[in-house]
Amino acid sequence: MRAERLALAGCLVLAALSACQRVEPPAPAAGAASAVPATEAPASRPAPPASPASPLQPASADPALAATATDALPSDVLAFIARRDQCDHFRGEEAYDAKRAAFLAAALQRTCHGSDRALATLRQQHAGNAAVQAALKDYDDHIE
Repeated sequence: MRAERLALAGCLVLAALSACQRVEPPAPAAGAASAVPATEAPASRPAPPASPASPLQPASADPALAATATDALPSDVLAFIARRDQCDHFRGEEAYDAKRAAFLAAALQRTCHGSDRALATLRQQHAGNAAVQAALKDYDDHIE
């Protein structure tokens, strides 16, 4: 579940980067000296082999997950995901002494409080948005 969210975040970054266009240097003017002699063909680089498990590609072939990677999620959903992922992180931590227990209690209060209600609200507000529903599908409904 967490690995899918990390892959999804990587896909969102990749989708944002792919919107940038590569700028090629201008071609030399006609009659201008070329850096490559006319008798030599420019070396072409072979395409890199496709990686079957790239961290920037979705972990599954689920079309809803792939759509999530390319569609921009609403800011309220992105904010929830960031906060809830922090909450889930702190929920899995061990309180090995009193100082750590106090730290975790404060972190859980800050990141988890209201999470159940926020998740239900987002699912309802974005009921018609398949990308949002796919991004929120793996979150537990009741953690508080």
